[in-house]
Amino acid sequence: MKILKHKWFLTSFAVIVLCVIFTSNSWKMFKEYPYQFNYGNDVNQYYSYLPSAVIHDDLSMSYYNERGYWLVADTNGVPLQKMTMGMSLLYSPFFMVGHTVALNSRYKADGYSKPYSTSLKIGTYLYVTIGLFLLYLCLLYFFSPVISALSILLIFLSTNLFYYTLCEGEMTHSYLFFLFSVIIFNTIKWFETYKTKNILFLGLAFGMSVLIRPTSALMFVFIVFYALSKTNITDLIKSQYKIILAAVILFFIPLFFQMLYWKIYGGNWMRWSYGEESFYFSSPHIMEFLVGYRKGWLVYTPVMIFAIIGMFLLKKKIPAMKWSIPIISFLAIYILSSWWCWWFGGSFGSRSMVEYYALLIFPLAAFIDKISTIKYLNYSFIFIFGFTIFYNILGTDKKIWSELHWDSMSKESFWYTFSKIGLNEEEKKLLEILHSSPDYENARKGLPERKE
Repeated sequence: MKILKHKWFLTSFAVIVLCVIFTSNSWKMFKEYPYQFNYGNDVNQYYSYLPSAVIHDDLSMSYYNERGYWLVADTNGVPLQKMTMGMSLLYSPFFMVGHTVALNSRYKADGYSKPYSTSLKIGTYLYVTIGLFLLYLCLLYFFSPVISALSILLIFLSTNLFYYTLCEGEMTHSYLFFLFSVIIFNTIKWFETYKTKNILFLGLAFGMSVLIRPTSALMFVFIVFYALSKTNITDLIKSQYKIILAAVILFFIPLFFQMLYWKIYGGNWMRWSYGEESFYFSSPHIMEFLVGYRKGWLVYTPVMIFAIIGMFLLKKKIPAMKWSIPIISFLAIYILSSWWCWWFGGSFGSRSMVEYYALLIFPLAAFIDKISTIKYLNYSFIFIFGFTIFYNILGTDKKIWSELHWDSMSKESFWYTFSKIGLNEEEKKLLEILHSSPDYENARKGLPERKE
C-alpha cells in the first residue's frame, strides 16, 4: 500500500490518534449519545433523504414521523426538505452498512438505531483521514515530508476540524473538507499527468461540494488560477475538450439529481428553501466574524493567524497558489460574514471556515517552513504550536461540557471560562449570567442587534 511508504504521515497520524484517545473526555459523550439524529438538528435534515427513500419509500417526507424534519414551502406552497441531498449521498454507503447490520440483528431497521449511528461515525473518520492523506500528498510537491506531516498534525489538532470530526462530525464541514481535499489533489495531479481519472474525480467532487453548500463554488477560483499557472487555457481546451466536457457533465450530475427531486415532488426545477433567510452583502460582519468573542474565527482558532501570514510566502513557495488562496479566503470571509446569522447558530468557533482549511494548510505549511530555517525562533514555535493544540482541545472540552455557550459567548464569559481549566457547578451558574444572547429577530432582517 502506498500509504505505508509515507512514514512521516503515519507518524503524524499516530500522534493524532493518541491525542484523540487521551482527550476522549472531551468527546466521549458522543460514543453513547447518537448526536447525528438529535431531534430537529442539521444532521437529521441532511440524513432525512435516506430513511425516507429506503425505509419509508416516500421522498416527499409527508409520512408521519417524530424526527422534526424541516419541511419548507416554496412559492408554490409545496413543503419539501430545507436541506439538499448532498450529504445523504455521502452518507449512503455507510447508511447501507448500518441498514444491513440492523436487518440482521436485534436492532430496529428504522434508520435511527445504533448500527446507523456507528456506521456514519466510522464514515466521518474515514472521509477525514482520506482528506488528510490527500493533502499530505499535495504538500509533498512543495515541502519536505517533515513540514508536510507537521502541517497535517496542526490542521487537525489546532483547529475546530478536531471538534467537527469527533463531536459533530456529521455536519457538512468535515465532509466538505474531504471534498475540497479531493478537488485540490486532483487539480494538482491532472496538470501533472493529464490522466482522465483525475479530472473526472475533480468534476464529481466539485459538483458534490456545490450541492452541499453553494458557496463551495469559490473552489472554481482555485482550479482556474492553478490552470493559468500551468498552461495556456485556450490550448488546453482545444486538446482536452472531450475529457473536460465529461468532467463538466459529472459536475452537473449531483445538481441534476437535486433539481429532479424538486421537480418531481415540488413542481419546480429550482427553489429557495431558506424562506426569509438571506445574505446582506452591504453590511457584512467581518470584524465580528474574525475576532468577535461570540464565534470569532481567529479568537477560537488562532493557529490560522499563521496561515494568513503564510499567504505572503506563497509567491515564492507555491506560485500556482499565490493568488487563488488569498482571493478565496477573502471572498469566503466576506460572503459568510454577510449571512444573516453570521455566527451560524450553535457551533464551536467559526464552523463555516472548517472546509477552507484544506486550502489554508498550504500557507500554514509555508509559514512553518520559513520559521524552521530561523535560528532560535524555530524552537520557540514548538511551544507556540503546542499551545494552539492545547487551547483547541481545551476549547473542545469546554464546548462539550457547556463551559462555552453554543451561541451566546461574550467578552466577559470568554475570559471567565478560559481563566480556569474546568468550572464547578457554582461557577457554571455565574458563567450563564455573563453570556449575551444574539438578537435573532433583528439579525434575520439585516438590522443591528439590540443590546440586552
